[in-house]
Amino acid sequence: MYNYKITFIFLIIIIIPSALAQTHIDAGKTNPPSNIILLIIDGMGSKYISPNCIPTALDGTPVSHADVPIMYEMISHGILIPNIQVPVPSTGPAHSVIITGYSGADQETVELPGATIYDVLNNEGFLSIAIMHKGDFTQMRNKQDIILYTESDSIKEPSLSLQINDNNIPDDIVKELKYWELKFSSYQKETKGIESYTAYADWEINASKHLVSLMAKKHPKMRYILTINIGIADCAGHYRGIEGYITSIEALDKLLEPLVQVAHDSNTALIITADHGMAFRSANATRGGHASDDYYCSESVTVPLIMVSPNIITGVIDKNFNQQDIAPTILSILDIPRQLQYSNGNILPVKQYTNLWISSDIEADVKIIQEEKSILNSTGDSQYFFSGLKPENNYIVRVSKDDEILEEAVKMDIDRHIEFDINIPDNIEKKWDHELWRKRIASAMIILVIAVGLLVIRKIKD
Repeated sequence: MYNYKITFIFLIIIIIPSALAQTHIDAGKTNPPSNIILLIIDGMGSKYISPNCIPTALDGTPVSHADVPIMYEMISHGILIPNIQVPVPSTGPAHSVIITGYSGADQETVELPGATIYDVLNNEGFLSIAIMHKGDFTQMRNKQDIILYTESDSIKEPSLSLQINDNNIPDDIVKELKYWELKFSSYQKETKGIESYTAYADWEINASKHLVSLMAKKHPKMRYILTINIGIADCAGHYRGIEGYITSIEALDKLLEPLVQVAHDSNTALIITADHGMAFRSANATRGGHASDDYYCSESVTVPLIMVSPNIITGVIDKNFNQQDIAPTILSILDIPRQLQYSNGNILPVKQYTNLWISSDIEADVKIIQEEKSILNSTGDSQYFFSGLKPENNYIVRVSKDDEILEEAVKMDIDRHIEFDINIPDNIEKKWDHELWRKRIASAMIILVIAVGLLVIRKIKD
């Protein structure tokens, strides 16, 4: 039986690499972050915080602009894209779009295999952690490894729950989140009005900051995505009017600095955006809205995207982009070539370098040509990943197999994925079909070997 066990392990060692192999070529320096924080500020419209913008009410009168020095400091070290267009200005659909990269996404889309950034990152070994007030629908929660969330939207008396979907999460991470679950009541004690909103945000930012510190100290090699959703601006906009709305955004900004610092110290990218904005009927309106047709305007459907990461450019890109572009951009910032299953979003041109993923239906040779000179090449695989290419350069990608040669011109302004389908003569098609099916068969063999192995182990125990 011992020999069977050794054979089982040996087969897995041999088969898995052959099934998952990909040739990686370093074309230049890369410096992706180790982890990423996605902070979604519910209801924060872009015009209320972006420089040189004047938000207006539905009646055309100008309204207040928030003073957000910490966000401006982030922009000075990172990038601001002030014009992210939201397809559906409602929390559930918007969260679905943000994490799937699909403009028509809803909660049902989120639960599909391979649909979200969490699915892709899980395949890359990332841990998915979330601390969320609002936006935490069932399908979203089920994509996390662990999530601390509220069962109600109440600011004053929320019902907190800790959901654990992976039993292998280190105990200290679970204990940390349980601690902050119990700590909440002390933040809300003796607060009222807008103070309750600020206290809620203070609790959530502090919990997130301490969690990031814990990961850096206790689990420095464990990569993760931390999703934070803060509902302060949305709640204030709905129930406290324009004055409460602006006050809540300014209060949240003052709380951000420790989170910004701990992210920087732990090589963690920090991305801030919103699910939707907020609109008001007049400059002194006591209530706002965003989801109904009555409130449809630029203030309700345009959100900001602020990014700080060691591998991105700095400045402001004052062009129109879409909410579905956020998810593929997150994967790009992390230098992950895997693609989202249903995304129709585009990677945003924010990195200091670009990556090129080349795939063909059979093993083939690859050359990267610039100005008629071959600058990079590799052989013997059907999947190639060239990292660290200079942005904005034009290249010719040449893929060849024996006498068959295919070429495609590509501008590397963003990460690109190029697929080649090589036509082959009928007399050798069978030979090349074997190459094409090698990895598919290997994948099936993994399942078979594991099944056999489990039977063998059971016999060993017996």
